[in-house]
Amino acid sequence: MNEVRERLAILCGQVARHPEMREAIAAAGAETQLAQLLDAVAADGPPDQVQLLELLDKIEDRCSHWGLVGVTTSLRQYTALPQGFSASTPDEPVTWTCPLRRCSRAVFADEVSEPPSCAAAGLPMVATRVL
Repeated sequence: MNEVRERLAILCGQVARHPEMREAIAAAGAETQLAQLLDAVAADGPPDQVQLLELLDKIEDRCSHWGLVGVTTSLRQYTALPQGFSASTPDEPVTWTCPLRRCSRAVFADEVSEPPSCAAAGLPMVATRVL
């Protein structure tokens, strides 16, 4: 389910980049749902997509009622890199992606000063290059 992957990517990115995001989600009354969601994503085997969507909806709903919007949704759209784009060196990572392959989060090298990590599993994200 593409929607789940995209929404997980947004949430994971926010939680990983902003340590205070977990506290804000808890203050909005969705701490239990966040814990259940992250546990389900990090567990062995494929997670139940319907359950993930329900948890994402609950987190988004509770946070938006508290005044925190866009926790699992965004209007921001990424487009493909221009043709001919290449990294300055062959070994330079251009993007990092989910190590669990369960969300569509992508972090570009110019967005971070060190390799990012997965908020669900605490694992480093996988470095990839655009060829």
